[in-house]
Amino acid sequence: MYNHTQTTVSHHVHDISPIVIPAHTRAHLINSIDSWHFEPQNLPEEEVLFCAQILFESLFRIEHMREDIGVSLDDISVFLKHLQPLYCGHNSYHNFQHAVDVMQASQAFLCAAGVVPPVSILLDGDDCTWRPNKLGKEGRLAFDLNNTCLFALYIAAIGHDVGHPGLTNMFMKNAKAPLSDVYDNKSALEQMHCALLIQAMRHHGLGKLLDRPDSGFRKMLAGIVLATDMSVHYQFIRDFQSLVDGREYSLDRRQLLLCQAIIKCADISNPSRPPGVSHYWANALMAEWTYQASLEKRWSLPPSVTPSECPLDQVRGQIFFIGSYAKPLMDLVAQAVPEMEIFACQCTTNLAMWVARREVLSSASAEDSPYPPVVIPCLRPPEDFLTSFPLTLPAFVLTADEPPASGEWHSTYPPSDSSSSSDFGSEVHVDHPVIFPSLSPPASPAPSVGSSYALATRSSSSSLASNTSDATQAMRAAYSASVRKKKSFHHRYSWNVTISSGSSPGISTPPPLLATIPKAALLLSESTASNRTTVTSVTAIVSSPIGGITEG
Repeated sequence: MYNHTQTTVSHHVHDISPIVIPAHTRAHLINSIDSWHFEPQNLPEEEVLFCAQILFESLFRIEHMREDIGVSLDDISVFLKHLQPLYCGHNSYHNFQHAVDVMQASQAFLCAAGVVPPVSILLDGDDCTWRPNKLGKEGRLAFDLNNTCLFALYIAAIGHDVGHPGLTNMFMKNAKAPLSDVYDNKSALEQMHCALLIQAMRHHGLGKLLDRPDSGFRKMLAGIVLATDMSVHYQFIRDFQSLVDGREYSLDRRQLLLCQAIIKCADISNPSRPPGVSHYWANALMAEWTYQASLEKRWSLPPSVTPSECPLDQVRGQIFFIGSYAKPLMDLVAQAVPEMEIFACQCTTNLAMWVARREVLSSASAEDSPYPPVVIPCLRPPEDFLTSFPLTLPAFVLTADEPPASGEWHSTYPPSDSSSSSDFGSEVHVDHPVIFPSLSPPASPAPSVGSSYALATRSSSSSLASNTSDATQAMRAAYSASVRKKKSFHHRYSWNVTISSGSSPGISTPPPLLATIPKAALLLSESTASNRTTVTSVTAIVSSPIGGITEG
């Protein structure tokens, strides 16, 4: 019997210095953040990070915020540097830009309600503090939020999708991904996001908030992040409706429900943005669904998403989503926070625009359509997903047992150009690649740095014993992989795997000052059956966001 446990996630922080924002950059970013026409996807990667820092700086202008939270802006600054590369740059939607977008939307909702200051307060000098004006607004639900609640909401917003693989919970359930099994198919992604977020907090001086007796911070944080799972959407609607209708809840429960309402509105705020911004995010999500649908077809999995193949399909999808989810949610929350009515009205306006577009498209032939055809993105090759958090992928990807592809994968990596970000590809260098049939990624000469999410290497042997032995050796080596930053189409970070051919089977030790945080692990077990065949099994071990270790 042989037992071996390897860490699959290592948080490497190479730069522990606080973020420094040039004065001229700060001024124009402040103006941008204070606008509902905020477009983080059009900013350079470092300015997206600056936006997150600026939002926390404005939060810390609230009277007594520093004392109540007990952490410094320098701690938050390094935490943000750590968090950014943990978002997958290959994702067209669930990426760090989306996280900052959700954070900015949350701030905009709270600012409209008079709970937090506008970001422009940072232009008024370093000593300016702010307190809410409750005159004439006594008894408003928004003022139930204290400083701890507000900080938990900001942290949840920036970290609510950390580690997202660009695949849905339903995909993982159908594919029997280890993470889905660990969490019994209940909000698996959201629980992973929360667990990763908590570990990153602990490493950067924010852990004290999680361990304060009777503060409720950890429970609040987990509750906010888990609310972003759309499978619990209607249960939330029922709970929040009862709050609006006057049901008596404890203060803690009211605070949690409102924070959940804010982040849910922010997470699906795209339909309430100005039309150009709204269209961008709709297309970005559709691109991600297209990638997932391609994997489902390749691996003969049940289809769980329906990407749009023509403008009319896209329009119908937007009408359904806004009418069924975004608008009812915005309208309901506006009953409790009247200042959010303006955002609900923009959502209604956008819905009317999509309905008008549907009428035009329904009556026009493809040749006469006034709208451009849907641009189907260049599909991400399967190799791109191999740099995702391993436990979110099908079990056969972690071993040597991938089923035959149901069809040809028509995408190939485009020519690599280190100066261009105009394609969906990225450069990947894998000394021992996990090979899909007829595909192998191009080599990259650049060394890799950063956080590592590595996968087991596949074996090409037809022998079961050889397969398991080779897979075992490769899996031991794979965990020393690391990731480097690289330009990609939508986003500036790509998790590109480099696996050293001389890696030790033991757990690698990071250099000084580079923390290794065990977040999730695969327990690899080998045993010899009665017929002398070596049997290898893999067990997923993942920390629960609420506390303790969950094993499955």
